[in-house]
Amino acid sequence: MKKYFLRFFIFCAVFMLYGCGSDGQNTTETEDVVWQQELFSESEEKIPQADSLDRAVIQKIDEAKQKITFYNSSVGKSYTLSYDNSTGIKSRYDEELVAGQLTEGDIVEVTFIKGDKRAKNIWLDKSATVTEQVTSFDINRRALKFEVDGEQYAIEEGAPVLADGELLTLMDINEMDTLRIVSTDHTIESIAITNGHGYVRLVNSEPFEGGWVEFGQSIIRKVEKDMLLVVPAGTYEMLISCDDVSGSKQITVDSNEETQVDVSDLVPKDQNEDMTGGIVFTINPSSAVLKIDGQETEYNGVVKLSYGIHHIEVTAEGYSTLSRYIKVGQEMANISIDMEEKKEDSDTDSGDGATPDKDEDTVSGNSAITASDGSGYKVYIDAPEEAELYVDGKYIGVIPTSFDKKSGTYTVSVRKSGYVTRSYSLEVDNTDKDVRYSFSSLEKDG
Repeated sequence: MKKYFLRFFIFCAVFMLYGCGSDGQNTTETEDVVWQQELFSESEEKIPQADSLDRAVIQKIDEAKQKITFYNSSVGKSYTLSYDNSTGIKSRYDEELVAGQLTEGDIVEVTFIKGDKRAKNIWLDKSATVTEQVTSFDINRRALKFEVDGEQYAIEEGAPVLADGELLTLMDINEMDTLRIVSTDHTIESIAITNGHGYVRLVNSEPFEGGWVEFGQSIIRKVEKDMLLVVPAGTYEMLISCDDVSGSKQITVDSNEETQVDVSDLVPKDQNEDMTGGIVFTINPSSAVLKIDGQETEYNGVVKLSYGIHHIEVTAEGYSTLSRYIKVGQEMANISIDMEEKKEDSDTDSGDGATPDKDEDTVSGNSAITASDGSGYKVYIDAPEEAELYVDGKYIGVIPTSFDKKSGTYTVSVRKSGYVTRSYSLEVDNTDKDVRYSFSSLEKDG
């Protein structure tokens, strides 16, 4: 009698969870109820006083506080439940587990007491397939398609992308990342980034420009001015070379962190002499404020700078901020800066963005820095404002800014001092029109 009463209880709970519908819908609901009855009837210990049931993705596990955050992709919402020693946790093979054996991205069936937000039972979904250590993959974000090792998957609409308990988007996945995917019948229901990426900035790398930098056996990049390289988190023997100059350093790259690597000590002494050059700045408007390497600098005379790369930032009320890097390499040079007036635009989603010249300046003789629209169609990045934009590691300018539109997939990095750098995978089509993107505000570092 007791077992029949409990089955009736579960029937009522599931009926209230799904609600009423058409005859066709009721057929599906009846199948769900029968399945739940069979699941619960295996052991009376599986039927505590739970009043709610859900199929969800594990978003975060906090063993210290004994809490698990679940994500329901059907409604796009997260909720957190507590657990204790009485919570029944089982594997796909009905083995007893503890919470620490669950993994971010797992699909589970969970029963819980809604009133006190306490999990009573958590079962790993037996129909789900887990694929670990996915490093070679291709994502079509528009079509929601995923390919790994020649095998095709669909991506369920609303499927969560997770990293350390944080909900991300498909755009946040970088080709450098290592993934864990959970699928059912070749439809991906969750993606977890198990090893993310960080950033490497080379300092004093001028003697190596045009050469190559290597991280491990698979990451080789041409050395360019003011690079911001996206590198998988890990420890590497970094090799850098150009012509007859070469050297190596062991570096550690942490996820979402920027690692600056000074390579000046790898250059022979005679190529690294302490030399300075004089720069005469002519800036329009004359009221503009000039900062060099973060320090406000008077420019009504000759400005002495050491040979090498320096960051300049020019601001003036009513004008778009200009931020770029210059290379000082001779005794005397002139730089003319013609700032661009800000244009009014009430539509924040498609607001006009200043378009700084993309190339850094090597100061030689007379140099001019102006805004350049170029020709053809553009990709405009409108937000977050005042952050630096890098495309495939190359510095573009300060947002709002733009770059030439060419179809393909790009790694777009957004950086601002004091904030956490973010990268996105941007898929640009070949349509004959400009496109605009705005990214989320950066989070403060620490």
